[in-house]
Amino acid sequence: MCVLRYAPRPVPASRSRLVPAFSFLAFALLVAGAVVFWKVREANEAEARRRADAKHAEEERVRAEQLIARTREESKTLIPSILEGVVLGMSEEELQRLRPASVRDTRNPDRVLMFRKEDLRNGANVVYGFDRRAQRLVQVQVLSLLPAIGAMTPHLAAMNEQYGRPSGYWDCPDTGGVPTRRFTWRKSALTVMDVMLIFRGRVSLTLYIAPNMTIAASLQRARCRPVSAEDLERFPVATDEQMGQIDGPPEPP
Repeated sequence: MCVLRYAPRPVPASRSRLVPAFSFLAFALLVAGAVVFWKVREANEAEARRRADAKHAEEERVRAEQLIARTREESKTLIPSILEGVVLGMSEEELQRLRPASVRDTRNPDRVLMFRKEDLRNGANVVYGFDRRAQRLVQVQVLSLLPAIGAMTPHLAAMNEQYGRPSGYWDCPDTGGVPTRRFTWRKSALTVMDVMLIFRGRVSLTLYIAPNMTIAASLQRARCRPVSAEDLERFPVATDEQMGQIDGPPEPP
């Protein structure tokens, strides 16, 4: 019986060399295509992020301008008349022209705020706080003294007449290491806060006018709590030990 056997035709040497070369080329093209795809995708994502960041920055700028406009208008009725013309939102140059007696406080290391200070003729001291980034006035503090504890009643009556009934009564055990009583008058964009430190029969006052969030943060840092009805007439009093090395009335942080 005759058996037929199939013998595969040999692949020419030149063709056998082309097969792996073609496979390598196809793989290289595939890799290159993938790289190009990811590069294009990354570029598109980067552009999208850039546009989103630019949009966010523009929205923040608009909100900041709106807040400055609101605080400027509202602060006109809140800042004491002795500082007539001073409004939150003004630039340092504007304040310097209006209050030429104010000088920069170069000793303060605050990273967020830059301060100017002024000594008033009535013995009070003013601290103007400017946001370093926005270069705008964002808070005002007026520090003064009452001659005796009995002067608190007419002082609070005058504050209520000017700002209305307080929106908050607070006992704050850690105002720079000493206890204080605070009264707040929360408005639309700003809050007025009156800080009382009683020591050796005298009362140090700090009138603090700033955006609502700034005052809220100050209350939190000083561990303030609402005053109960039974404690309303009992004001906290600082001891000699608590005062320690404090030179003058501490400013709210």
